[in-house]
Amino acid sequence: MDNTKIGNKEAIALLVTITFNHIITNITRIVETTASASLINILYIGIIAIIFTSIICYLLNKFPTFDLIDISKYLGGNLLKWIIGLMYIAYFIFFAGILLHIFASFLQIIFFQLTNLIYIILLFILIAFFAAITKNNAIFRSTMILFPIIVISTLFLFFADIQFFEMDKMYPILGNGLYATFVSGLGNMFVLQGLAYIFFIPPVLKTPEKLKQVAITSIVLSCTFLLISVAILLFLFDGFIETDELLPLYSAAKYIEFGSFFQQLDSAFVLIWITSFVSFLSISLKFSSNILKKLTNSENSSIFTFLLAIALLASCLWQKDCAISIYFANSVYKYAFFTLIIVISLLILLFAFIKQKVKR
Repeated sequence: MDNTKIGNKEAIALLVTITFNHIITNITRIVETTASASLINILYIGIIAIIFTSIICYLLNKFPTFDLIDISKYLGGNLLKWIIGLMYIAYFIFFAGILLHIFASFLQIIFFQLTNLIYIILLFILIAFFAAITKNNAIFRSTMILFPIIVISTLFLFFADIQFFEMDKMYPILGNGLYATFVSGLGNMFVLQGLAYIFFIPPVLKTPEKLKQVAITSIVLSCTFLLISVAILLFLFDGFIETDELLPLYSAAKYIEFGSFFQQLDSAFVLIWITSFVSFLSISLKFSSNILKKLTNSENSSIFTFLLAIALLASCLWQKDCAISIYFANSVYKYAFFTLIIVISLLILLFAFIKQKVKR
């Protein structure tokens, strides 16, 4: 048995964990854009995401055990292979650095006011690096341990705060109007970052023919997490006053109180989010190093992981303050997502499929 392969459940947990971390750091953008229509908007982008996922899974299944790098080489040779590979590495590492800066800034403001931000960032990167260099893709399997904790904690947060919900905050149903909900609100799809990693999942799956089942399930679960998280903010905070915070779900966690014994459970949620975020960083490093390994036809990816960890540190340190990070996370990140994942990657799969048909 190949120990580097992962099962369907592990792959689903991996993809959902990636999206979960983007929900934590980017949920503010959704509520600000679509206001009281946020829940409808999530259902809408969920349907679009399922349709898109079905299309890319259909095309990927035409190239069994191939990922986007292999397909790019088939379509355009080594040149296209390197272009797409480097674009995805830059995408994974640069924006992981953006989110790390936001998350580390939150920890510094709330818990470590006297600690230099660079030390918090370095600690995250060091842990992620050592997790990423473990053999046999162990980091991919470890998400299966974390996944139930994420599910239980999110559901617990929702039901613990439900007593404070004001359901009339979902009105007006269409929030800022049809255009904001269904046109500009389509940009909220960028939170579903598990889509970007689906292109690289087939080679590590034990049963790559089940890719569609894995991908669709992960998208449905990711949208469910997103729906629950947005509902908490929508029904709990008045006029979205609190959504300018770095992690608004932390404010929701501070509402939880069960008698005099179970108080200040927000720290427990932060611990879960820290573990989840480290997992996300290590996954990003692992996928990026695998891409570099494939580009260079190298056997050992540890040196690549080390270099990428340095690049991740650099992508954090160039940001002068958190305002720059938030701007890139909420604006640039969205356009990069639609350009690379939705447009370029889909076109590569389509043209490779056409080339395959013509050859036959």
